[in-house]
Formats: sequence, structure tokens, C-alpha cells
Amino acid sequence: MLWIILISFLTGLILGMKGKFIFIKKFKPVTIITVLLLFFMGFEIGSDQNLISKLPEIGYLALLIAIFSILGSVILTTLYEKMFIRSDKK
Repeated sequence: MLWIILISFLTGLILGMKGKFIFIKKFKPVTIITVLLLFFMGFEIGSDQNLISKLPEIGYLALLIAIFSILGSVILTTLYEKMFIRSDKK
């Protein structure tokens, strides 16, 4: 799985440097991918019956982890987009 991630990253980096697929920028792919990531994370957590049955034991810690995961993703995505847009205007 690590190799797939690294190959995908390098492919995107090379295509970005060569100016290919510039039209993708208008769709805000970072936001779309972040929302999909959060959806699938919630889906995996919700479909794990073992985890759901232990939820009262895990309690507030699980809630805090989920909240901070979502907040971190949203905040870092927003910061990235603001920096990316700012670098385009230069």
C-alpha cells in the first residue's frame, strides 16, 4: 500500500510540474478528496461492529479523536488552499 501511495504522489508531482491537467485546479480537488477521506473514515468506523460495541468503554476519547481528526483535516486543507491560491497570484 505504501508503494501505491508513493507512486501516486510522484506521478501527481511530475504531472503538476509539467503543467498537465491544469483544468483540474478549478474543481478544488483537495477539498473534494478531504471530504471523501472523511466519508470513508466514518464509513469504516461505522461498519466495524467490534468498535461500535466497545464505544461505551472507549467513550469520550473516541469522540475527541474523531473531532480532532475532522478539525485537523478541515483546518489544514483550508490553510493549504489559501497558500496555494496566494502562490498563484504572484
